[in-house]
Order: sequence, then C-alpha cells, then structure tokens
Amino acid sequence: MMSMLWCAVVALLLTTCRSSLGDEVSTTDATYLEKRQEHEASKMDGIEEKALFIRLPHSGVLDPDGKFHLSWAMDLEREEITLEFTVETLGWVGFGLSPNGAMAGADIITGWVDGDGVGHIQDRHGTGNVKPEMDEQQDWRLLRASENATHTVMVVVRDLSTCDDKDMPIMNTTKRVIYAYGADDPVNATSLQYHGSSKSGSRYLALLEPDATALEKPEDAKKWTVIQKHTVNSDRDTVYWCNIAKFPQEESQVHYIGFNIQHGKNSLTHLHHVVIWECTGDPNSASYSQERERLMHYASQEGHECISPNMPPDFRRCDHPMIVWSAGIEGKRQPSHVGMPLVSTPGDDAFFMIEAHYDNAALADNTVVEWGIDVYYTEKLREFEAGAMSVGSSVNFGMVIPPGQAQWTATGHCPAGCLVEGMPESGIKVYQVLPHAHIIGRSIRVRHFRDGKELPPLAVDDYYDFNFQQILRLQEERTILPSDHVTTECTFDSSSRQNATFSGYSARDEMCLAFLFYYPRRSLVECTSSAHHNVIKEVFGIQQLQNEDNMLLLSSDRYEVNPFLPKRNTDFKSFINSLNWSELDLKEVERKLTHDTHVTRCLKKGGVPAQAFKLKTGYPDAEPYKAPEDSCPRMLSQRTHKKVEPSVSASSGASTNFISLTCIVVAVIRSIVSK
Repeated sequence: MMSMLWCAVVALLLTTCRSSLGDEVSTTDATYLEKRQEHEASKMDGIEEKALFIRLPHSGVLDPDGKFHLSWAMDLEREEITLEFTVETLGWVGFGLSPNGAMAGADIITGWVDGDGVGHIQDRHGTGNVKPEMDEQQDWRLLRASENATHTVMVVVRDLSTCDDKDMPIMNTTKRVIYAYGADDPVNATSLQYHGSSKSGSRYLALLEPDATALEKPEDAKKWTVIQKHTVNSDRDTVYWCNIAKFPQEESQVHYIGFNIQHGKNSLTHLHHVVIWECTGDPNSASYSQERERLMHYASQEGHECISPNMPPDFRRCDHPMIVWSAGIEGKRQPSHVGMPLVSTPGDDAFFMIEAHYDNAALADNTVVEWGIDVYYTEKLREFEAGAMSVGSSVNFGMVIPPGQAQWTATGHCPAGCLVEGMPESGIKVYQVLPHAHIIGRSIRVRHFRDGKELPPLAVDDYYDFNFQQILRLQEERTILPSDHVTTECTFDSSSRQNATFSGYSARDEMCLAFLFYYPRRSLVECTSSAHHNVIKEVFGIQQLQNEDNMLLLSSDRYEVNPFLPKRNTDFKSFINSLNWSELDLKEVERKLTHDTHVTRCLKKGGVPAQAFKLKTGYPDAEPYKAPEDSCPRMLSQRTHKKVEPSVSASSGASTNFISLTCIVVAVIRSIVSK
C-alpha cells in the first residue's frame, strides 16, 4: 500500500515537473539554452561579440545604428514563436507588433535585467504615445535573460495565437514591428522612462516563415555577385535605379538556389529594397538576337532611372522576378527540391535587370551608396524547375482609384481558360507568393476557387506596406489545377490624394498583383484581367475610346494605359480627373469595376499572347470560403491563463524556482523509492 502511495506521489510530481518545464524548454530549446549559456560565459571572458553570436534561423537588425538585433524561430507543431533580443543597452528593451508602426493598437513586450541578474518581462498593449498598458493576460514566457558590460540579451516565447484581444495573432503576413530601449532599468515593475526619439522606431518583417537553412554559402554552390553603386542627391527623396547585369556564361543549365545581401557604404541607411528580374524574350522572334545584343551593350553601362523616359524599352522585357530583398532580410534560400533556371539556352547569354529603390528622406546630398547581392547557383540541378507567374489586375487604364477614399477595392482574375495553357493535368505546386502593390496599397488577398467552392486563400497580407516587400513562403505548398480560378483582391487608401490614381509602373501609380512561385515551370508568365472597356465607358459616362478593339494588345514599349477619347478630344486620365466625384455613386462604381465583366490578359514568356488572350471572365459562381472558427481559449498544452502580477521574472528562469524545487523533491523521492 505504501509503495502504491509513493508511486502515486511520484507520478503526480513527475507530471507537474514535465508539464511545467515541458512547455517552457523543449529538447530543442534546451540545446539552444546550453549554447546561450556558453555564449554568455564566453562573452564575460571578453571574447568578441560578433564571433559568438548564435542565431536562430531568422534574424534582422531593427535600427539604423545596429544596436537592436532580433532573432526568431517558429515551431508550427507547437504553434509558438521564440524571439531573442540582443540590444546595446543595460536598461529596458521593448518590442511590439503594430498595425501601422504606431504605438496605438500595438501588441508590446517590455523587459529588463535588474542589478541582481534577474530578468523581467511584461505583456503590454499600446493606446497611443504614452506608456503602454499592462495586459490582464500575460502571454509571453521568459526563457533566458542576461547582461554583459554592454548588452542585454533576452529570449522569450509565446503562442502564435493567444486568444487575447490585446494581442495580435502572428500569421504568415507582413508585420510592422516597433522597437524601443532605455538607458536605465525601471524604478519598479510598473514604471518605464521615456526612451527618446533616437531610441525607437519601426521595421517590416514577415515573421511566420518556414525555418531557413543557415545563411552560409550552400554546399556545392557557385556564387555570382551583383554589385550596384548609386549617388543620391538632395533634390530627390526617393529614386528607382535599374541596370542590366550579364550572368556568367554556362555551357549547361544551372539552378538559382538562394542569395545573401552584402551591405556597403551607406546602404543600411539608404537602400530600401531590391528586385532582380530575369530579362525574357521570344527566341522565335526575328528581333530576338538584336534584343540580346542591345542587352549586352546595356550591361556595360551604369544604368538608368527606372520607368523614366530615359529607360530603354528593352528593360521592360525584364519581367520575370527571381530575387526580392527588402530591409531587415539577411538572405533567402529556395526549398531543397526546387531551383530556378538561370540559363534559358545553355551556352547562350542570360541577362537580368537589377532594380533598386533608394530612400533619401533626409535629403542627403552627393552621397554614394554601395551594396551587393551574392547569388548562389548550382550545377546539381534540383528535382523541380520553378517559375513565376503574375496574377491579378492587368496594368492598363481599367484600374481607377478615386481620390479621398479610405478604402477602395480593385481586383483581377486568372481564369481556368488561361491557366490551362500548357499546364499538366496534375497542376502546379505554389510554394511562395510575392504580393505587390504600390504606395497606397493596404491589403492583398489571393483567392482560390475550384469546382464551385472557394478554397483557403493562397496568401493574405492584411498589413501590406510598399516599404517592405517580401516573398512569403507558404507553410504548405498549394496545388493549382488547370480548371481552377485565382482572384487577386487589393484594398487601397487614397484619402491623402486630390486626383485619381491609375494603374502603372511608377510608385505614384498603382498595381494589384501577386507573383506565384511554383513548379514545374511552364511558359505562362502573366494571367491577369481588368474591367472590360464597355464597363469603363458605362461607369464613367464615356461614349467612345480610341482603338477599342486593341485595348489589351502589347506594343514594343508596353501597352497603352491612357487611351484617347475622340468624342471629347481629351485623354482618358484628364477626363477622369475632371469628374465631380460627389455626383457619382462610388459604391456602385466600385462594384461594377470589380464584379462586372473582365477581360483577361494571358501572356507567355517573351510577351507572346496565349490562346486565351482577351477571354471574358469574372468572379466564379462559388460558395465562399469560410475560415474555421478559432478554438479559443486554446493555449499551449491547454494551459489556463490567470490574472498575474505586473511582471514575469526569471534569473535564468527565476520564475521556475517552485518547479525546480518540485523536481528536487521528485529526485529525492526517486532515491527513496529505489531503496
């Protein structure tokens, strides 16, 4: 009887020990914490910080001075995120997720290490430019906290969805993160001193990505380094610069498998984002060889301002995205089974357009910016060749966004009649998506329809920001069949504009697109649509547009986006901006432009029209997708949260003192039982 009682006590205490520690430190966490302990001990011995920095799979520098480092990792099985803050301060640190970069509505964590080496964290929320309020439900857990002579290091973990209305769920979407830090520890657990404007800011991150491999050079990979140098001047606050780069000639096909960014002079301050586009062409065209010769000539030049009168028309043939980099990203890797071909024809020259966005908000003058990208490729071809395809709204006059609208929706369709072009019956696998709009874009949703039903969206970015464009890796690859239908929806905020916004390539124009990266590679590169010209005429009271039958046809220097109105002797854009918007039923205008007849624009590589070019389309008659209800309250290991004291603290886990004592008792009981 006594032995049975002992066994019951042991089982109870073991369960307590496991359930308390198991949620906090998994086997992976324990290995990581052991490394952190070695790391911290080494730092205290004076070893250089850079050589000891142990990174989680993702990392970024949040501030321009390089003082606030963030590393993070996802555990999708446990549905939690682990963050590590390494901040050059001996005071408090703050980090948050924000809808727009401001404190109001932000989900915030603050923390510090006190004079006794005890770490403290607090789950808070922002209500404005004042001290953030404490959450009643404390959802962050402190795994590790330490200080050396210069830095504070904290490792924390939280559920992706906490079921707390004061927290923002962490999803596979762009996030604006905010950061702050102070020079001193709080006087007490409820006080935080002002950090000063120089010690706070915001950046953009896509937190919920599958774990990346280490960013060292991949094994058996070759490296092609692309370099650009540009001078920003005080007369421009933003510049897009494009140049052509020639890929090293290869006698056999090679696959692109990843890249790393290499920052140089002033690039951390002025380089905003970079897109590397493959320059395609139609090898069967009579002008193909001349186009290649001209690209060879451009490759020896410094480049031109993008989408300007001086940019050569040949640059516009570079429309197949390969690499997208934006501030806060160290590098990217392709999935291990996927590679993108870099050589269209072995032995032939391959060209790419390097498009860089330079930000000069402070109007610095005569400032040289230097940077480079290491492009990794391999001769060991991956199992699948990948391609990219744009889906959404065609870039033509069919997109009109009236001024002064806090929310305006535009849409574009990719119907089955276009998708079927060259697609295998088994379909294609989409593994990542790049949502794309311009300055006033606020959200992008890529919807997926099949057999009269709407499937879960391929991608959703409800916090889209033009300042942070990033390819979103899907958690699970999605199959698109030839009979499917894909619709891209975008919302815009034109409340600050006095004139209408039209579709176009300038940052002041707009787009509503998503680039689908998929395999196996096929010839279709664009599957878009826009409101039929008859719908445009009806909505805006236009009698006739010039050359209506050829509205979507491609010319050598892009298609017409500002047609002429012969009856009114004016161009389309001028006429639209002469409208009295208060006299129009804007809700009805929006409905007609999005839901009435659209006409497709299906293009194959090299600008060749596909068979379904100019096919009429629209929203499919399908049952809308209904997201599964959140099973709140769902917490990690079904734990129950209670109202807590103002802070959670740990001295390398001081909050686990009771748990540790329990485990000691268990050990003693084990010893007694074994005797």
